[in-house]
Amino acid sequence: MNSPSPLRGRGRGRRRTAAGAALVAALAGAGVGLGAPPAAADTADPVSVAYVCTGPGAPDGPQPLQVTVTAPASVPRGGSAELSLEVTASLTVPIPVPANSVTGEMALVLGGAGSGSVTATGFTNPQAIPTGSTVTLTGGTASARLDTAGSTTFTPGDAAVHVFGVTVNCTVSGTAPAAATIEVTDGR
Repeated sequence: MNSPSPLRGRGRGRRRTAAGAALVAALAGAGVGLGAPPAAADTADPVSVAYVCTGPGAPDGPQPLQVTVTAPASVPRGGSAELSLEVTASLTVPIPVPANSVTGEMALVLGGAGSGSVTATGFTNPQAIPTGSTVTLTGGTASARLDTAGSTTFTPGDAAVHVFGVTVNCTVSGTAPAAATIEVTDGR
């Protein structure tokens, strides 16, 4: 009679960790999709942003992501802008990914009339992702209170991807372009 070897269990754990690191690397390098646009908002064209990622299995060098931020065209001063993001992957995943097993977040840096930053959270993959497919995470949102009249820009900032217990953190390499602009009206 064969009994299970404790080493076999450890090997499977190492393979899963290695597979998770490889998947995180693919997701980070691919630019994981983050969010779906709300129906009543204006969608800007995507902007290309280079990221350098660190963590288990992170890819070497800058990785380009296509980031789209969906935001209202205008908000009254003192009001809040509801934002959503989508980041387009260019690489594919090396293993199948179960539904709801990937999460992520991304900072948006305010500029122009606005200052500070907000973080879009709540992203996940609602459907399973087959091997060799690109990834889209949806459901991420951010809200920004805008207190100064004028044009406020939203520029992609730091991002993180979490999958199978592994986190890869990504920072912008170089300068990211603004992905959305909202006109904050004085209301007078």
